[in-house]
Amino acid sequence: MALGTRLVHRDRRSQLMAHDIAWGSGPSQLDMTRVESGMTALLEACERAVETIGSAVPPVQLRALLIIDKSGSLNLNRLAAALGASASATSRLCDRMQAAGLVTRGRTAASRREIAVLTTESGRRLADWVRAQRRDVLGRVLEGMSPDGREALAHGLDELAADSGQTSSGPPQA
Repeated sequence: MALGTRLVHRDRRSQLMAHDIAWGSGPSQLDMTRVESGMTALLEACERAVETIGSAVPPVQLRALLIIDKSGSLNLNRLAAALGASASATSRLCDRMQAAGLVTRGRTAASRREIAVLTTESGRRLADWVRAQRRDVLGRVLEGMSPDGREALAHGLDELAADSGQTSSGPPQA
């Protein structure tokens, strides 16, 4: 999904949330302000963690790489759904990632017609590096929080992940 399209969707979600707040059917304005502020801090920390690769690997490619690497392999339609993008845009994205040596495509064992996208060794190393950088930066951010605050954040993020269909893999990271 193009950045402009994502911003339009984000603006629409913000408008809907503002409508819910005005009518009393959603979280309070105070809660939304606090959540937005905290999420901004976490997102900025994650972005800072991988700034060193600069424009060598665009953020959308990193996001796709992390999704593919976490799943082991994905067909194009599942990757497109995970990215919230069209199959054709995702195919072009995979073309660029394949040209960069981050992913490869191959036929699945279950269906010889289905094409799966897999990370290459280089792609796996980059995905591992990105996760390590993020964990390092997030660890420093979390150090500034009280133990109760860290526990509350972990609990809230677990609920958020469960509601979005995401599951944590392994023990919680501090």
